[in-house]
Amino acid sequence: MSAREVYLAADPVNAEIAKDVLVNHGIAAHVRSQHLWGGMGELPANVYPSVWVDEADDYDAARALIVDFERGALNDGRPWQCPACGEYLDAQFEQCWNCETLKPAD
Repeated sequence: MSAREVYLAADPVNAEIAKDVLVNHGIAAHVRSQHLWGGMGELPANVYPSVWVDEADDYDAARALIVDFERGALNDGRPWQCPACGEYLDAQFEQCWNCETLKPAD
């Protein structure tokens, strides 16, 4: 594995969301240091969580997705209804939270 950092998050929630964006686009990624964030102000170190791609070859594609994520461009679109269970979801969700069915392609 030749992991590379692609995103330094403000908090663990944003790190997980950014990681999920990458994974949903087929890029293997993971979050590091998410547990240190609770020590902010107490630890003399960088305690911000970061997102890493598992393969260095995915870095450029991952950075492009992260830039779009930071600009909010990935959240554009219309709300959608899950074809499997009928749940209504906001546009940014790529998968139904209720039954885990993937968002249909437009």
